[in-house]
Amino acid sequence: MKGPLTQAASLLLCGSLLSSPMLQAAEQSAAALPAPQTAPDDANDESVLPTLAATNQQLSQLVQHQDYQSAYQLAQPLLSLYEGDPAFDFYYAFSAAQLGYFNEALFSFERLSSNYPAVARYRLELARAYYYLGNYDAAEQEFRIVMGANPPAQVRETIDQFLQRIQEQRQSVMPAWGGFVSLSGGHDSNYNTATDLNEIDLLDGLLTARLSSDQRAKSSGYYQLRAQGSYISPLTRRSAVDLQLGASRKDNSADDLFDLDNVYVSGGLRLLRGRHNLRFGGRYSYYWLGQEDLLSDISASVGWNYQLNSAWQSQTALTLSRQDNRLNDDLDLLQAELQAGAMFSDGSFSSQFALVLASDDGEQNYQARDTLGLNLSVQQLLSIHSSLYANLILRDYQFQGAFPEENLLAGGETRTEQMTQLVVGYGYTLTPDLTLYAQASQVSYTSNLPVYEYDRTLFEAGINWTF
Repeated sequence: MKGPLTQAASLLLCGSLLSSPMLQAAEQSAAALPAPQTAPDDANDESVLPTLAATNQQLSQLVQHQDYQSAYQLAQPLLSLYEGDPAFDFYYAFSAAQLGYFNEALFSFERLSSNYPAVARYRLELARAYYYLGNYDAAEQEFRIVMGANPPAQVRETIDQFLQRIQEQRQSVMPAWGGFVSLSGGHDSNYNTATDLNEIDLLDGLLTARLSSDQRAKSSGYYQLRAQGSYISPLTRRSAVDLQLGASRKDNSADDLFDLDNVYVSGGLRLLRGRHNLRFGGRYSYYWLGQEDLLSDISASVGWNYQLNSAWQSQTALTLSRQDNRLNDDLDLLQAELQAGAMFSDGSFSSQFALVLASDDGEQNYQARDTLGLNLSVQQLLSIHSSLYANLILRDYQFQGAFPEENLLAGGETRTEQMTQLVVGYGYTLTPDLTLYAQASQVSYTSNLPVYEYDRTLFEAGINWTF
């Protein structure tokens, strides 16, 4: 978010928050404050202090002359040395915000506001960052805290303009387009999701069959490419239509038999009513396995999000989907799924959870199942550039009927299975558009029928480009 946002910020804040006297007051406040505990270990070294002082002096001059690009380029490489010094943090974050890098500015302003809550300027800049990142509830909360301290008239006028815009934004939808491209590589310990058993029982143990190497778990390196483009177009100030087009490919180096390709298109109608956000949508996906047709999936959904307060949002979605398997008609399914949960976001920490209920209506009841599950994700910002994240997926599958008696593997048996998947990762933002990541994933699938049990471990690293 660059260009128009920066211009809007300058117009909205001109003559008040960004006036020369206010900026000087913020500088004096920062200079008078004690260095926080996170200052570099060598901050007491006399040979380092002049460098920090000289850097802050140069940053001050650049900001005074509104040369934010030069200030940002000067400060960004020095973060590891001087991050935590209040004056340095302010100049860096303020310059980043003026260039539209609000994600980078947010972390510094949160720290400044937390360490020095009496400095209104830090809280005002934090509120502005929240605003341009679309977190209107958090922005409103910070603005109202400053208003409660009875600031000067010009500052009150500017805050009122922001609060008015927040209300307008809550009741409007703006046209926008965007997307991402992701390239990654890694190692998959079980890319064919097969058992590691050497032999299995047939006819209730009367016979034993030895599995070939191709029928057991196989490992391989792989690369993965993903891309998506999206567009949202307003119909009115409080409604819009959205469209997404995407594709992905996972190519295993060992062989081509289990290479997976996918294309999809989705769209929907969004309605905004106060704190309510409704979306009626549809999606069509098509998959190829080993360059052979695998299945298609078409779905319709309705979602409802409600903003409880600045930190919490409830989320509910109902989806009805139809799966057409091109390899096995017995796997054709109609599924209804309900997800209900909440999302929490408070500064550098965010989390999301959802309970999942689903039921299939299949051609053969021994292939249809009822599902109970839980999705949980958390993310913690470590700095303005790095973050840790984790995702946990739990599923309990109860199949609706027994295999036919003539089935060699499990005649008369009804499957009961559980799946656990844990993903842990680390992300590092190189620029506002480029992010590096590395993650590990572990899948454990258990069943009352050993032939369906498997474990799978993936290690992956890649780069994401958003636009």
